[in-house]
Amino acid sequence: MKSNRISFFGILLLLAGLVVVDIAQAQIFVSQAKANKLEDSPGFYYALPRHMIQVDLIVQKTQRIKGPYSEYAARILGVDQYITQDETVYSIVDAVITTETEPDPDSWFFVEFDERGSKDARSLVFELHRNGTILAVEDSPMERDIRQERIEKTLVNAEADQHFHYYAERSIYQRIDTIVRKITIDTTVIRRNVLQSAWVDRNPEQKARAAADFIQKIREDRFNLLIGFQEVNYGQGIMYMDQQLRELEQEYLSLFLGAEVSSLSEHSLYFYPSAETKGIQNIGKFSESAGLVAESMKGDNIQLIVDPLGVTGGLAEQHKNNGKSRLANGIYYRVPDAATLSLMYKGKILASERAYISQLGFIGVLPVSKTRMIFDANSGMVTTIKRE
Repeated sequence: MKSNRISFFGILLLLAGLVVVDIAQAQIFVSQAKANKLEDSPGFYYALPRHMIQVDLIVQKTQRIKGPYSEYAARILGVDQYITQDETVYSIVDAVITTETEPDPDSWFFVEFDERGSKDARSLVFELHRNGTILAVEDSPMERDIRQERIEKTLVNAEADQHFHYYAERSIYQRIDTIVRKITIDTTVIRRNVLQSAWVDRNPEQKARAAADFIQKIREDRFNLLIGFQEVNYGQGIMYMDQQLRELEQEYLSLFLGAEVSSLSEHSLYFYPSAETKGIQNIGKFSESAGLVAESMKGDNIQLIVDPLGVTGGLAEQHKNNGKSRLANGIYYRVPDAATLSLMYKGKILASERAYISQLGFIGVLPVSKTRMIFDANSGMVTTIKRE
C-alpha cells in the first residue's frame, strides 16, 4: 500500500515537471488586450480584421420650375400639361454595396514574449499590416499584395445654367397714337392728323402673346426649311439649322410649360455587423422631398438585409469562447462566414451582393511553434500553413 502511494505521488511530480518544462519552453503568450494591464510586459499588439459594409447611393435631384408665363399656357397655347408650382423631388436611381476591412476594436490582442525561451524559439517574425492587423507568422517576411477591390463611380452632371434663356426680353414697346386736330376757319373745318409716339410698359399677358407669336414663327421657319422654300441646297447644314430651331422652340415653350433640371450626387451609409447580426437592419432614412435625412426626421427607412449563409457550419458555437483566455504558444485568427447583403427601400430591392464578413464567423487558434502561417489581409483567414 505504501509503495502504491509513492508511485502515485511520483507520477504527479513527473506530470508537474512536464508542465513546467512546457511553460519554460513557451515562445509567446497571447491575451486579449483590454482584459489585462500589459504595458510593462515586452511584446506588441495586433488586431483581427472586421468588415464594414458601405452602401453608396446615387441620388437624383429633380427641380421642377414654374414657367413665367404658365398662367397663360392654357389660354394662349391651348395646353393643359405644364408645371404649376416650383418643387424639388429626390429619388434613388442606383445603389452599390461594398465591404471595407479595418481593425476590429473588440479583437485587439497583446503578444507577450517569453524571455526564458531558447535562442531558436526567438526567431519568429510577425508581419503586420499598417493598420495593425496580422498578416503572417514566419521566419522570413515576404511582400504581399494586400490591396482591396474598389469600385470607381463617375457622376456626369450638366453644367449649371439659367433656367429660362429668353425670359429677359424688352418690357416696353413703342405705342403710336393718332391725334385728330380740328381747325375751323369761318365755315370750313380742317382735320389734321398728328402721330404721337410713346414708350409704355408691356403687361405679362402681352409678353406671353409675343412669346407665343415667336413660337409660331419658329415653326413656320422650320417648315419652310424642310420643304426647301428657299430653293437652296444647304447640304448637311440643313440638319444643324433644323436642330437649332428645335432647341429654340423648346426654350420658348419652357416659358409656358416650365423647366425640369436634374442632377446626380453620391451619398454613403455605413453599417458594422456583429456576430449576432441577422435579418433586416435600418441604416438610414430617405425622403422624396429632402433626400437623405437624420434618423429623427420624417422619411422612409433604408434597410439592409443580412442573411448569413452559415458556411462554417456549427463551428462558431464550439469556438465562441476563443479569444477570451490567455494563449500560450499560439495565435488567434479569423474564420469568416459568408452572407447575402440586400438593400431594400419601400419594399423594393435596390442591390444585392454576396460577401465574406469576418465577424460573422469565429476566432480560431493556431500553434506558432515550428509553423509558418500567412493570413488573408481582408478576411483574417489563414491562407498558408507550413509545418517544419
